[in-house]
Amino acid sequence: MMKKYSKLLSVLMVIAILSACGQSDNKIEYGSSDDQTNEADSAETYEPVTLDNFGREVTFTEPPKRTVGLMQDNAELMLALGLDEYLVGYSFPRDKAAPGLEEKVKKVPLLSEMYPSKEVLLSKEPDFVMGSDDFFVDSVIGTTAELEKRGVKSYIPEAAGKPATLENMVYKEISEVSRIFGVESRGDELIQSIKENVMGIQEKISDEEPVRVFYMGGGDSGSAITTGGDMIRSHVVGLAGGENIFSESTGWMPEVSWEEVIERDPEVIVLAYCCGTTPEQLMDAISNNPSLQDVTAVKNKRYVTIEHADVEQSVRIPSGLETLAKGFYPERFE
Repeated sequence: MMKKYSKLLSVLMVIAILSACGQSDNKIEYGSSDDQTNEADSAETYEPVTLDNFGREVTFTEPPKRTVGLMQDNAELMLALGLDEYLVGYSFPRDKAAPGLEEKVKKVPLLSEMYPSKEVLLSKEPDFVMGSDDFFVDSVIGTTAELEKRGVKSYIPEAAGKPATLENMVYKEISEVSRIFGVESRGDELIQSIKENVMGIQEKISDEEPVRVFYMGGGDSGSAITTGGDMIRSHVVGLAGGENIFSESTGWMPEVSWEEVIERDPEVIVLAYCCGTTPEQLMDAISNNPSLQDVTAVKNKRYVTIEHADVEQSVRIPSGLETLAKGFYPERFE
């Protein structure tokens, strides 16, 4: 994925970006370790938890005490559930923190800008790690089996089948992690809070016609990178009232031709950035391609900037959804 980003054009001319970001009217109710009784502290009340996780069975007989979130998204879920005291580090920081968690994230030790080494990870003496499957290889932190031998249990967020929806991914992860730590009531409350925010945003755009959206995660002079229709990003675009023009594509970041983009003529272009790529670089790839200048979104300068993490499997979903919806239908949020 990083190789794809490194191909982006770097040019002098920068076109202004219409950003739909801003202060959100929606508030997520996060758990707090200060004002709630922590069920996880009581061995007498903890019920063993067994999960079928990423093709393996993992059992917890007690709640973890020292957790490393391998990405900021994982750490933010811990913080959202009020499990601050059990979080000893994270890696792969995002451009910003989830709304309402900014100060909490600052207090968590950052272990690495990208993949942490085994040595760095083990130096925190974790008994639990959370992160995507590409971390769990010998060349990064070791396999789940290797970590298990060291007394470190692991959890890999995944979908409970397809399609990639909030129910199958975001709510499932919140539910399972809250069970692991014995704080199911907090998980239920967080899920309910997210659902209410999502419903509130959708009510504002319920009678609008879908807009054609090109979700752009990278691009160069020859082609562009988008998101597959089977990814949660595409699902969130749909919840915000958009129609992914490459919905038939599959996978994390499929490559498409500019000719296809022109033919499908998007009304809005989402400039989705991360990992060192900036919105300006994405815009440069558009502004320096003469063949794109008659595309409806380009002619009308309808762009929405968003960080990939805001439309991924995380507690940021309401914020990301609102950013997209405001960009698609700004008059509904005035």
